[in-house]
Amino acid sequence: MSKAQFVTPKGEIMWATINGAGKADLQGRMKYSIDIVCDPDDAAPAIAQLEELWEEHKPKGTKNAKSMGYKHEDDGRVRFMLKTDVTYPSGDAKAIKTYDAKAKQFELEDKIGNGSIGRASGLASVYDGGNAATRGVTLYLDSVQIVKLIKYQGAAASFEEEDGGFVADEDNQFEAEDLV
Repeated sequence: MSKAQFVTPKGEIMWATINGAGKADLQGRMKYSIDIVCDPDDAAPAIAQLEELWEEHKPKGTKNAKSMGYKHEDDGRVRFMLKTDVTYPSGDAKAIKTYDAKAKQFELEDKIGNGSIGRASGLASVYDGGNAATRGVTLYLDSVQIVKLIKYQGAAASFEEEDGGFVADEDNQFEAEDLV
């Protein structure tokens, strides 16, 4: 079997998009995604699981994987990257299940901010893109456990007033009704 259940170690949640419309990948396909960043000691058992899956199921003639679903960061930590389509092949909407620290499922209404703590679960799968440069392991996202939630606040402008600079006149003010 070239697939296996996979759970990341507990770590820092980064760049989580697990609800709403998702975000477009480089090919314009909408995806849900999350990165879990953790210490290398905590990551070691999960890395061993992914490397074992690769070694047992890598396509013939392949030495190295293009991606293993994780990477080592410059600061020494390990980043696990999980993603999935926002719809099933049938076109039905997917929902990423969310669990609290007590492993109780709940419906997440907020967006998860960077620095939250948790783990992600899904499926590790060996892929074969047809040539040696496009083979590796993908981590498909199914659910997220949030141990500590930091709500995403957005990138609100927090500018301070500057003396002597450009000042827009009343005619150039943005009005929401301008959009109608």
